[in-house]
Amino acid sequence: MLGISHLLISGTAASLLLQTANPVLIVVGAIGGLLPDVDVSTSPAGRLFPWISGYFQETMPHRSMTHSIVASAVIAIASYGTAIFIPKLVPIASALTIGYTFGWFADCFTRGGVEMFWPNPVRCVCPGNRNFRLTTGSNTEYIVLVALIAIALSVFSINNEGGVLTQFNRLIGSTSGVEGIYNKSGATHRIIANIKGISAVNRSRMDGQFTIIQDNGTGFIVLDPNTNKIYKAATDPDSQIIIEQITADVGKPAVTTVETIVLEDDVIGEVISKFNRSGAMVFVSGGLSVDDFDTTVLTPDPFQFKFITASPSTIKLDAAPLNTVIKFLGDEFASGSLEVRSIISSN
Repeated sequence: MLGISHLLISGTAASLLLQTANPVLIVVGAIGGLLPDVDVSTSPAGRLFPWISGYFQETMPHRSMTHSIVASAVIAIASYGTAIFIPKLVPIASALTIGYTFGWFADCFTRGGVEMFWPNPVRCVCPGNRNFRLTTGSNTEYIVLVALIAIALSVFSINNEGGVLTQFNRLIGSTSGVEGIYNKSGATHRIIANIKGISAVNRSRMDGQFTIIQDNGTGFIVLDPNTNKIYKAATDPDSQIIIEQITADVGKPAVTTVETIVLEDDVIGEVISKFNRSGAMVFVSGGLSVDDFDTTVLTPDPFQFKFITASPSTIKLDAAPLNTVIKFLGDEFASGSLEVRSIISSN
């Protein structure tokens, strides 16, 4: 089998099994696919390690020991053994082991086959009919090569968008797919939720694009960029938008930061006003103790998420917009802990 075929098979296998589009891991997997042919001096691996190649070529037939489960086990033990001392190398070890194994396994489909169970000399070949096996450099292999390129590009594209499971969940409109995208890119980009659903209040359609603020229960707290209204989109009883279908796209670059502040009988507005930054969407969550708070100043919108819940002695905030908190609670003295989430656009 041609070297480029080994590169494509092993690189694609590493990408698919590790669910990654990381070019370093893909390259490591691809290179791993060339290493089994170190038992031939004319191969890329043989030219790179001529002393190893010379030994195998003089003592063993081609596609024997280096094309076996034993060889894969040796590669795995050596690579993962090194990763024990350098944990960051675990993905590299995985990519190398996968690439090496798929590199020699692909040769099962050639006419000569491989000694998969070395030192047992029996050769494993597939398919059983010799005429349907690949011959290195044949027209059939070039046809297979074109198919491999298409498969590789598809796998890399899918993994670049979150992996097979994420894409499947996006296809069926599952919150799991959106969760995967949010977890992967939510810290560095705005995540746009494409929602098809109905209002829990009056059963009207609630289809559109919303900015995800944070996850909550089985769904998300989202902001309608057109009205600046906040909703919970989920299937939970307290949802304002009952989700029928949801997908997500990665939007413009934006850095999300979360800061915790503690109040000890401090004026709320004075403490949180420093987070009122240009180009930032800021939301406040947490619990506070207050003295004789006038709850009548709050007029919750039944169509929106109830981000402020208050009694005369306590105030609970859940993704409450900073400006709203300052407007209605800014002059109150309070004690407690708040979490301030800022989504700051990078441009």
